[in-house]
Amino acid sequence: MGFSLRVLPYGYYPFYFGADQYFYNDGLYYRQMENEEYTVVEPPIGAAIDKLPAKAQAISINGMQYYELNGVYYQPITKDDGTLAYQIAGKDGELNTVDSGSPADDLPQVGDLVDYLPEDCKIIKLNGQKYYVSQEGYYFQDAVDTNGDKVFKIVGTPNDAPND
Repeated sequence: MGFSLRVLPYGYYPFYFGADQYFYNDGLYYRQMENEEYTVVEPPIGAAIDKLPAKAQAISINGMQYYELNGVYYQPITKDDGTLAYQIAGKDGELNTVDSGSPADDLPQVGDLVDYLPEDCKIIKLNGQKYYVSQEGYYFQDAVDTNGDKVFKIVGTPNDAPND
């Protein structure tokens, strides 16, 4: 993307996406280079940040809430600890809300929020976390949407099951 800095701007915070360390500040993403300078880089799709850029605009696409700034799309998510974060869902003005032509396009996906649980759900606890599991193999957790309403977030699907 471009320019380099010797010192990061005030208010930045570091985060990891996979094994790579990034630094974030109000819509810009930086990586530290071998020459000790920080270079502005593309945001990593799938990473989550704790604070939206100040000038991000709320938009609705296919009934889903997103925020956009400079061609980067952020989707509100609820982290495992119940706090709100914003996952980078698209960049360069492109947001893929469906997989091209896959028969699974209409199936619920991990990260989807639903207002109601299926009637057949069982409650289980794994590693101290409460999950609701449907007979079809979907895993749900308690969540809160952007309006502060209680919803349920899909955290696992039947397709996530390991193949033996």
